[in-house]
Amino acid sequence: MNLLVILGIVIIVVLGSYAVYLYLKLRSQKSRQLKQQEELVQEQKERHDHYRNSIRVLASAIVAEQVSLTEGAIRISMLVSQLDLSESEKAGYQVFFQLTEATSHIPILDEWKKLSSLEKQRYDAEREELEKAYKEFVENAAKELLATSKNSNPEPLFYSVGKD
Repeated sequence: MNLLVILGIVIIVVLGSYAVYLYLKLRSQKSRQLKQQEELVQEQKERHDHYRNSIRVLASAIVAEQVSLTEGAIRISMLVSQLDLSESEKAGYQVFFQLTEATSHIPILDEWKKLSSLEKQRYDAEREELEKAYKEFVENAAKELLATSKNSNPEPLFYSVGKD
């Protein structure tokens, strides 16, 4: 009888130890998952901050006429689509999406290089006409973006190197 009691106690201790081991392992796993989730949230926040700053820099380049309206609109619309914005937040970016859509049929990169000079001239003329039609709206939207982001990010948009 004593042997059965001792055997029962040993089994209970072994099972209890195994239960504690599993509990600690589960707690460690949950802790790792929580840490990974926090890192992911931080990484996503940093990425969104980078996108917003890039949008700000592009808006500044549009206002300073350092980039074409079409290129600025394409880049801004691509960055905005990477952000999870509500429809009301996207409203301030609509003109960039509209110009991007209006010029979406114009070939770029390798496809542009394949075009003849005459085709390039025709597309450039069409792009310039579209930019002329959208110029005031795009520049106003860029200025508005700069005005609203000035309060949230006081860092300079660029540093002058040379021509002052």
